[in-house]
Amino acid sequence: MENSLITEYGYKNFVKEFKNLAQIEKPYWVKEKEIAAQHGDRSENAEYISAKEQIRNIDKRLRFLEKIINNTKVIETTKIPHDKVNFGSKVILENLDTEQTKEYIIVGTFETNPSNNFISNISPLGRVLLGKKVGDEFEFEINNETVEYEVLKVEMYNFE
Repeated sequence: MENSLITEYGYKNFVKEFKNLAQIEKPYWVKEKEIAAQHGDRSENAEYISAKEQIRNIDKRLRFLEKIINNTKVIETTKIPHDKVNFGSKVILENLDTEQTKEYIIVGTFETNPSNNFISNISPLGRVLLGKKVGDEFEFEINNETVEYEVLKVEMYNFE
């Protein structure tokens, strides 16, 4: 995790989530647990058990977020060039066999979201894409199948 990169946008979102959990969610559940504890036997008190579990889950998430916030290197994607695929770039590829296009955004490991085309800079495809420029062709093997791509467009992705 020490050498992990994160976009400034991702970093801000993790900090925002951390603050929300620490300042709003956890205090709410602590209060709910206190109220539920007043209802008697805690071993059979569903509200108490549920609140206790919520607090435990929030604490786990807070520890995870704290590690990300304290141990990743924030990259300001607006201050790096995007004439080639770089961290924070949006890249559009064409599959040369099917002529279908795909769009990917290169982000840090903790920001990946394949369903939204956010791929990690250290993923197999992310590593291959870094440094490519418009017009570059390359082969990429996935699921024992080799696919040929051409880079159609590279630009800085607007995270806002």
